[in-house]
This record gives sequence, structure tokens and C-alpha cells, in this order.
Amino acid sequence: MSGASVKVAVRVRPFNSRETSKESKCIIQMQGNSTSIVNPKNPKEAPKSFSFDYSYWSHTSPEDPCFASQNRVYNDIGKEMLLHAFEGYNVCIFAYGQTGAGKSYTMMGKQEDSQAGIIPQLCEELFEKINDNCNEEISYSVEVSYMEIYCERVRDLLNPKNKGNLRVREHPLLGPYVEDLSKLAVTSYTDIADLMDAGEPNENTF
Repeated sequence: MSGASVKVAVRVRPFNSRETSKESKCIIQMQGNSTSIVNPKNPKEAPKSFSFDYSYWSHTSPEDPCFASQNRVYNDIGKEMLLHAFEGYNVCIFAYGQTGAGKSYTMMGKQEDSQAGIIPQLCEELFEKINDNCNEEISYSVEVSYMEIYCERVRDLLNPKNKGNLRVREHPLLGPYVEDLSKLAVTSYTDIADLMDAGEPNENTF
């Protein structure tokens, strides 16, 4: 795999209605791959700057020339992950942040045009690549699992009857896996979306 094995991206979202009503001030600034934070208690203090692989400015409207759209985030991150997966590497996109930070929007997005997140765009392109395969010696099978790690317990969201704490194991060749986790065959992104819709109600709410 070319480049670093781990890349980090940070994204700043628009204010929500509560933040707007409080006339909140944005203390984040971005330039290139650099993200700077201003001290709101001492605005004259020099901002603290941090460098990431990607710094996505999505705080303003899409008309802003600096605005990072869903497509841009996917083209930078998702496409590369899909390419490495087809090269035989295990890949992972890990979204981290407090509740309301925008993880679900970045990963799943919305159904409106140009609002799809990384997961639907990646899955759609995955099946496009499979359908474009002209090599009769290569066949593909796609399986989906949907799990939740909550309070250090692993739950199978596609098999809610399994109330036990599933165990994480280590395979000598394939790496970490969750023992007894459901794996369901799919042939399109529509199949995946249906499974996510079925599993989502089984999530813990907190």
C-alpha cells in the first residue's frame, strides 16, 4: 500500500439551531491541511494549529468555494479505501467524535441529492466495480455484518435474539474477527441499505 497506513481527517460542521440561537462563535479555522483553534476566552492569543492529512471546512454553505462537500470527502477517503480493498488489503474507516459532531452525516449522509455519505457512495461504487469485471476467472461475493460495541459489549444488530456478549477473536491470517457474528450475502447497495434499516432499531440509544 502506498503512503501512510493510517490517515486522519477532521471536519467542521455548520452550527445547529441551538448554537445559532445562542449566537455561537466559530473558533475553528482551516487552511489546507492545517486546523487552528482560537481560545474564545482570549481571542488575542495565538491560535493553536494542528496538521492532519485532510482538514474539511464544511461550516459554511455549499456556495462557499472552500466548502468540503460529501462528494469531496468520499473522493479523498472512500475511493482510496475501496481501491485498497480490491488490492486485497483490510481497510477501516473509523468515525470518532462526541454526540452531534456529524459522524452519522459524514458516514451515512441523507437521501437528498449530493448528500450521500461515505458508506452509500462506497457501496454503490463497490458493486459498479464488480459489475464491470470482465475477467471470467474472477468471481465476487459480498457479505454484510452489522454490530454495535456499547459499554464494552459486542452485539449483533442483525440477530437481536443473540443477547450474549460476542467475543472478539484473532485469526492467524485474517486478523481480528467477532465470533458468531451474522454474515448475510448481498448483491446490491439496496440490499445493504435494507439490512442497515433492519438493524438500526436494535441499537442502544444514549
